[in-house]
Amino acid sequence: MLRVKIRGWLRRLPAAWFRFLCVAAGLTLLWALTAGLAPARGFTRSFYWFPNGLPGGTAFRLALDGAAPVVAEGVAGVDLRFLEENGLPEREYVVRWEGVWFSPWPQRIEVHAGGDDGVIVRVDGETVAERHVGVGMHTTAHAVRLDAGAHRLEIEHWQRGGGRNLNVQWARHGGAPRALADGPVFAEAAGVRGYVGLAAAWLGWLVPAVWLGGALLRTGQVVRRRVSARTAQEVRDRLRAAALPALLAPSQVLLFGPWSMHATNRAEFLLPFGPLALEWLWPAVMVSGVLALIGLALTPTGFRRYLAVLCAAGVLLWVQGNLLVAEYGVLDGSALDLAAHAWRVPLEAALWIGVLAGALFLSRAVSGVAVTVSALLMTVQSAALLLPALAPAVRSGSQAVAGAEWRLPPERIYELSSGRNLIHIVLDMFPTHAFAAVRDADPAAIDRAWSGFTFFEDHLGAFPTTLASMPAMLSGVGYRNEMPIPAFRRRHPSIFQALADEGYRLRSLSADHRDHPGEIPGGTADVVRYSIPNPYGSYREYTANTSAQLLDLSLFRHAPHGLKEEIYRGGEWLLQARVPVNPGRQRPLRAFGDTAFLREFAARSRVGAEAPVYTYVHLIAPHPPIATDADCAYLHRPPPHWPRYLDQVRCAVATVESLFDRLRVLDLYDRSAIVVTSDHGFAVRPRNVPLPGAGPTPSTEPLDRIMLEATPVLLIKPPGAQGALRTSAAPSAITDLPATLLDLAGLPNTLERGTSALALDPQAPRRRVYAEHAWGRRNTHASQYFDVLHTFAVDGAARDPASWRYDRAFFEPSGDRAAQYRRHWRGVRPAEGEGGGNVYRTGEYAALFVRSDVSRVAFDLRREAGASARRVSVRIDGRTVDRLTLSDDGWRRVEYAVAARGGDASPFCVELSVSGADEPDDAGVLLRADFR
Repeated sequence: MLRVKIRGWLRRLPAAWFRFLCVAAGLTLLWALTAGLAPARGFTRSFYWFPNGLPGGTAFRLALDGAAPVVAEGVAGVDLRFLEENGLPEREYVVRWEGVWFSPWPQRIEVHAGGDDGVIVRVDGETVAERHVGVGMHTTAHAVRLDAGAHRLEIEHWQRGGGRNLNVQWARHGGAPRALADGPVFAEAAGVRGYVGLAAAWLGWLVPAVWLGGALLRTGQVVRRRVSARTAQEVRDRLRAAALPALLAPSQVLLFGPWSMHATNRAEFLLPFGPLALEWLWPAVMVSGVLALIGLALTPTGFRRYLAVLCAAGVLLWVQGNLLVAEYGVLDGSALDLAAHAWRVPLEAALWIGVLAGALFLSRAVSGVAVTVSALLMTVQSAALLLPALAPAVRSGSQAVAGAEWRLPPERIYELSSGRNLIHIVLDMFPTHAFAAVRDADPAAIDRAWSGFTFFEDHLGAFPTTLASMPAMLSGVGYRNEMPIPAFRRRHPSIFQALADEGYRLRSLSADHRDHPGEIPGGTADVVRYSIPNPYGSYREYTANTSAQLLDLSLFRHAPHGLKEEIYRGGEWLLQARVPVNPGRQRPLRAFGDTAFLREFAARSRVGAEAPVYTYVHLIAPHPPIATDADCAYLHRPPPHWPRYLDQVRCAVATVESLFDRLRVLDLYDRSAIVVTSDHGFAVRPRNVPLPGAGPTPSTEPLDRIMLEATPVLLIKPPGAQGALRTSAAPSAITDLPATLLDLAGLPNTLERGTSALALDPQAPRRRVYAEHAWGRRNTHASQYFDVLHTFAVDGAARDPASWRYDRAFFEPSGDRAAQYRRHWRGVRPAEGEGGGNVYRTGEYAALFVRSDVSRVAFDLRREAGASARRVSVRIDGRTVDRLTLSDDGWRRVEYAVAARGGDASPFCVELSVSGADEPDDAGVLLRADFR
């Protein structure tokens, strides 16, 4: 019966379409045959490990030739991810990749090779690329001429110690570098089968395209035939009914979603929404038009169901992107936490299936309101889109946020003073311990490159993020939630104003345009502000990459959880990875583009007039995501662990050193004062270096992580300073930077804040303050306040947990302080069945916030019934006020006198540390209090 139906369908098929099916089927069969006959693509990878250490000299080759591989397997490409994935040793190893490169005709290619400790690339036994200490440590391109046919390809990489990395790529002559996995590489001898393999690869692209094109043409003919049978009035009625429902779903992803991302992160973009939206509005219009035209080919019943499904899909996308948004993490280079939300998959799948099925089942009712619902939802979102655009621009530091724009670097930024230069370089997220690791790896090289510098190894930051750290660095004042952050930036004069008053020409070059000085009243008019684009390249490259970023984020936000990994792709992102880039320069990753900018700035710097110049440069490097190796060559998004991060640190350090080299060529190095610092540290460390032990804090972050984020790097070179790098234990703080810069310029501290780091006595005690806050949905770059700031007093070395003491909490303004405080209690939960709503059960640690207008803090404590005795330590604002033992089941009243601060001041923080007095059973006590 089925055969009869197929025969009848073929007889009715037009002759042209019958011929198309024959050609398409023939191509498909040819594809299957070539794929079966083609040799396997890829390499054979062999891993050798030498637990007693890799020998040097000629013994290295002898040892390798006589060794048996620990692992030998077929692989697709050349990278080192398999070491971590398979738990293999990451030191004292050799990896060898062997394959056959098939060249279908005589050609010239380029091989890019870089690696640490070493890498050699051989073609037909001849070395074509080599990188190790014996020949140089720079990633370079090597031209290779290949005859037609098969060529033996061998890549050998070894690692003894330090940070490992490998970067081997190929390119057609004059073309963009690409991964070796994309080349015509086979794991076995190719011969004639090499041509078969290439044919299989080409047919792999051609056959699906042929079938898809034929299906689209056939569908178009069917639609045209059905539409031609309808009257003009029927066509107009259907298009009118389908227009808004067809626009609803695409507008969520392609218009309102990207706009929301742009509006809430306006400070991150150098262009307004309009120019970026041009990149994707035409696909939105095309998709909506196609969806509307499909309705013309449907039957009346099918059209009604189609309208219902279009409306339901648009509403679901709105709900998913606005009501079901989860907290996946911060886009700061660390991986997003998708696994923690896996429970959403069945629930969201049930929601989507249920709503779409319900729309089909109730299609008559849903289609009747589809136009109204679509119009209402889009009108509300359009109003939200247009109203902020009509309002005055939000100003930050006397500069309109809306005024940030993309532009080429102005020529004046490269002009340095022939007399006095004050150069201030901020390398974002660069901790003290990372520079120490670079210094310890090669002290002699650091001494040469950083001659005259002093390394302040006990430098303390102010905040864990850039948003508040930079105002503290530039003004010397720490933010405490006393006013909106933009108003705080405007309130306090910065180092720009102080230097302008002394006749300095100002050059502000920053990846974050909020750093730029505003109008300088009464100062010099010679101010140049330049916001470094990401990627650092042409206008077209910036708009293409930024548009892809916005669309990726919109897709991620509106997709059900089960599809988010296909969009995120481990940090590669679906659309951003497909944006074409200029090889060797433009990559849509900050660390890569910002270091490229500084290298270009160094190369183009020149000597100008004698008037003094203050050059401020803020680079988002070595800030993750990891984008470069130690030589600043692009890496394909490796995991952000310590060795990879340290390589990016080395790239940033080497880039800064290139500026020092240029200053020496211009005979300006000795006459320049230079400060290299960071806004905050980074909680990453070598695996074999334990974090210092420290107990819990009222903040959600543990103290050991806070300490790593609180120690940004600081290096200072006064004019005329010479000699090897010196190390100072002076207790400096980020709020000392304005005073230090004025001191380096030989000027008085007119800002009257902080102390010059050069004047600090390493032996003198000094109290410093650090503020911790969470970073997530409540605290972003668009925040007016932080929901709460936890401050710590540091009396001693910043790396010593014993120096740290919890100080105060500063909450954002709120009409219900009691509820606000209770939301931030830690280690406390209601004790059901214990007599009242004011009884709580604690764990081993609890932190509570009590309003600031009381003169006594009082509450009741008792142990759990039947539990062993409990020891309880009570601290208020970080100071221990009591230690007591609860040995019976009765309530014990405790009261502590405090100095009232007033109703709107920071609350008192009460901490309880609980332990079992006799045995380590589940610690915890009952607490009864009425903190209103």
